[in-house]
Amino acid sequence: MSQPVSLNFEESGGGLPVLIMHGLFGSLANWRGVARSLSDTYRVINLDLRNHGRSPWAPGLSYSDMADDVLRLMDRLGLERAKLIGHSLGGKLAMVLADRAPERFTRMVVVDIAPKAYPAWHQDVFAALRAVDLTAIESRDEARMQMAQHVFDPEVRAFLTANLMHGPDAGWHWRFNLEELARAYPETSLMPVLHGFFCGPALFIRGAGSAYIEPVDEPLMSRQFPGSCLCTLPRAKHWPHVEDPQGFLQAVRRFFVSGCDSFQSLDHAL
Repeated sequence: MSQPVSLNFEESGGGLPVLIMHGLFGSLANWRGVARSLSDTYRVINLDLRNHGRSPWAPGLSYSDMADDVLRLMDRLGLERAKLIGHSLGGKLAMVLADRAPERFTRMVVVDIAPKAYPAWHQDVFAALRAVDLTAIESRDEARMQMAQHVFDPEVRAFLTANLMHGPDAGWHWRFNLEELARAYPETSLMPVLHGFFCGPALFIRGAGSAYIEPVDEPLMSRQFPGSCLCTLPRAKHWPHVEDPQGFLQAVRRFFVSGCDSFQSLDHAL
């Protein structure tokens, strides 16, 4: 276990606090649109996880380490309780946080991830990132071209190269800690044991075109989080907040106000 780090974050709005946690290879920049929209009603804390964005690089990417970081940030900001939004890796972290400290979280939104271990689906992404010759490229377009033999989807390549930075002294470099993400990947693919301590409202949002939450996962989700409901966005895949922002925000706002009572069944399609 490593020492907690001071996470980078952006804060906006006022009212009841909402924490937003991005996914693997992401940053708070991916969630600025959602944060801006919710800030008309809530105090939104949009954060970079360790080894991502502008947060410190540190050894360790266990869910326990990341949970320590988030709880430390809450203490630093004087947040006794908050609502949670977590996507993919951040969604697993949200589940760990709610299970570990249920008294500190009033509602939880988990975006396109289930409480289970996953296969090594990102090996092609790691190969694409390593294929980029940081010493030779002159633009993000060149980086995207070098990645194409490993990752065919241009949207995924654009998402990844948004983390490619250039400085007069550092040259081209990744904003995330690629070596630590790769080292920790087998661990982050797993799911820590949950104890069923969070019985509050929990909304799972999945994209209909995504394979991350399957019908066979629904009993597991209900067992681990008895106060849960599931909403499917027909026009979305693994990034519902990007692929269907209107549907995503509609679901989140309804859930934050009325909990799972605003969804007619476990799987409610908007």
